[in-house]
Amino acid sequence: MPQPCPSPLPGGLPQPTLNAAQAAHREFLAALEPLRGELFRYCRRLTGSVWDAEDLVQEALVRAFTRAAQTHQPIERPMAWLVRIATNAYLDQVRRPAPLLVEPAERAAPAASDPAEVRDALTEMTILLAPQERAALVLKDVFDLPLKEIAALLSTTEGAVKAALHRGRRRLADPDRTTALARRTAPDRDTLDALAAAFTAYDLDGLTKLFVEHAVSDVIGVAHEVGRDQIAAGSLHHTLRLETSVVWRSEVRELDGDPLVLMWATPADGSGPEAVEDVLRAETAVGGITRLRWYYFCPDVVKDVGDRLGVPVRTHGYHV
Repeated sequence: MPQPCPSPLPGGLPQPTLNAAQAAHREFLAALEPLRGELFRYCRRLTGSVWDAEDLVQEALVRAFTRAAQTHQPIERPMAWLVRIATNAYLDQVRRPAPLLVEPAERAAPAASDPAEVRDALTEMTILLAPQERAALVLKDVFDLPLKEIAALLSTTEGAVKAALHRGRRRLADPDRTTALARRTAPDRDTLDALAAAFTAYDLDGLTKLFVEHAVSDVIGVAHEVGRDQIAAGSLHHTLRLETSVVWRSEVRELDGDPLVLMWATPADGSGPEAVEDVLRAETAVGGITRLRWYYFCPDVVKDVGDRLGVPVRTHGYHV
């Protein structure tokens, strides 16, 4: 028979419980920090998109934290463990990025190849291949894993992996392939220009008014804010009022046809040059910004964007 729903906790979750969870989470992420760059590169190859890669890294770390709490044996190969978790997360929740018309590439390009060609090949693979085919190709052609290990990672058989590799390579070589997927709706450029201008002017009230009432702000990996008032009192107030070690300047730039907001910072004491320290991505609707993502604590993303736009960057690690 159906079980009754549990009664709500009076007063919500107690603060000591939240503090303990946050402390355990920080300790867990600090232990994995040496592996974050390699995990990001794996997810970058798997998804073909810097943004989807960071989303997948975050999802993998959340799952890994939960899995670690349920594991009673030592984790001897943490990178392989993370790759398995990220692969499963990817297969569960595939997110396709915007298509680009590019030339086919059957195998990953060597390190000395043109980064633009490598990026385009990854994007094409993302568009044309089914998730399991894409994962099999990355694990085999990039990481050169044995078929047996790939089969274990994908929870399938060696025969199924061979078939996925064959199908994937055939599709990439097909001269009649198409890119029928539509590009996602880009954010409103006027709203992003207003966002950049308000940041540069340190106009907290003007910034706040650009968000819809129930907007979401994600400082990726660190903070999640819901509602215009919470965003104003949190990330916006911190950036414009509490962060006094730098002077911010903001501008809108395009990457792969999508507008981004670059947050340039100059040390207030004159100890260094201006450099990009944060990258923002916004989603908009009629009425304003519905979601804002901050990549300040995603150094792999900031470096990738800086390299591709040819701008200097300054990174600050994965956590506060």
